[in-house]
Amino acid sequence: MRDRIFLRDLRVDTIIGIFDWERTTRQTVCIDLVMPGDIRRAASRDHIDDTLNYKAVAEGVVALVSDASFQLVETMAERIAELCMGEFAMPWIEVSVNKPGAVEGAKDVGVHIRRGALDSEGPQSVYVGLSSNSDPGPRLAGALAALAARFAGVSRSTIYENPDVTGGGPPYWNMVAGFRTSASPEEVRAALRDIAETAAGGAGKRSLGLRLLLHGDTVGPALPHTDLERYAFLLRPLAELIGHCGHPITGERWSRVWSHAGLNAHPMQPVDLPVDGPAY
Repeated sequence: MRDRIFLRDLRVDTIIGIFDWERTTRQTVCIDLVMPGDIRRAASRDHIDDTLNYKAVAEGVVALVSDASFQLVETMAERIAELCMGEFAMPWIEVSVNKPGAVEGAKDVGVHIRRGALDSEGPQSVYVGLSSNSDPGPRLAGALAALAARFAGVSRSTIYENPDVTGGGPPYWNMVAGFRTSASPEEVRAALRDIAETAAGGAGKRSLGLRLLLHGDTVGPALPHTDLERYAFLLRPLAELIGHCGHPITGERWSRVWSHAGLNAHPMQPVDLPVDGPAY
């Protein structure tokens, strides 16, 4: 979730400070928040229920701070973070609390904290489409083994045999594999090219296809893959693996994307890997 929602210079009068006069005189603090918010579904539907209600967040922060009597801005910032992550289910938040005039000669003084883990900093869930119509069982088995050697925790969908949609060729075997990695989309694509060249066994790259379909919530060049919702042999196995997850742009669950795609008529027959292939 790379989108950010921010709230700047929220001013609240409160009791804050350690001196006697500060315990009886209300002062103004200025609060800045940076919050996670996937705005794509909200942008698509144009409805408040699909995004973080920052007005409700502001009202909650104002209620907390105006009724409090903290001695330290550090404590105030911590309590604001706890409120936002608890009541509004934020996985992370950045909070700044500024106390203007607290230090003589300085315009401002305060603290900035971040609590929780930014999801963009950790490994991303990646999904790859695999296809072959040239001795496809051994080639897909070899590709899976090569993926497992480079990326941890590889899972896979059912393998489906389907006719060559371009016409004239032997049937294809298609499947989707998933794993988690901190590698960038460009790095994953480079690894897929290497695997395709090696697993093709000299028969040419076209004997094995590897396509990066999804890379976390990344929306960018060819992500999600431009063919993903056009072809049943990509969309069906992906929905099988992550049907409960949301589309990076629309937020619609992949199971619903598949059911509404109108691709059910495309013939797809489940098949098995060779018995001597990797145990996936």
